[in-house]
Amino acid sequence: MRNTPLFIKKYRLLLAVISGSLFPASSHADGAWMDVNIRANIVANTCKINVSDGGQVQLPVVPRNWFFNTDGSNKYSANQDAGGTRFTVQVTDCDDIASGAASKLHFSFSPQSGSLAVGNKQVFANDKEQESDGAKNVGIVIFSDAFHQNVLSQDGHSDVIYDVTSKQNNFAYLTDYAFYARYQNIGQVMSGRVTSNVLVSVIYE
Repeated sequence: MRNTPLFIKKYRLLLAVISGSLFPASSHADGAWMDVNIRANIVANTCKINVSDGGQVQLPVVPRNWFFNTDGSNKYSANQDAGGTRFTVQVTDCDDIASGAASKLHFSFSPQSGSLAVGNKQVFANDKEQESDGAKNVGIVIFSDAFHQNVLSQDGHSDVIYDVTSKQNNFAYLTDYAFYARYQNIGQVMSGRVTSNVLVSVIYE
């Protein structure tokens, strides 16, 4: 029996510096926005990548009561698809695929700090939480637009797989891949700033 070699190429990008503010329930957030800066940082020259809007994504600032139902229970869970602000990661060129066209793309998301939110490994932690102006018990969740699933599993592992076999002709998989982000509480929310740094690794086979 002949073994078929599996060719795997890898690239990474520094995904996001997420920063913004949360307001108390009595405050008005009209016209206020949360900035998400998505910066590409290519560490292997296998593929060229662009991030939508030059890496600038805006999430709306929300009041604290946005996170809770009227009875005080949590409105959303970390694995609940509740929409969010859309952004795309565009794969523009992969010119070093010795084995031919790719069949799968694997997107893996991880916190740059190495730590996810305390108590919930599906939430990216607020890196500002320990600072005086940092929001408490709030993080960020990211979902794939194609699968409507959190990019992190319950154990914190991340592997969003796109089967691109049908897009091999003319390398049609060199295209945009959409995701969206929103806030997620992990306890009683205290107002303040939110910043989260996320790293994305992409492997194709």
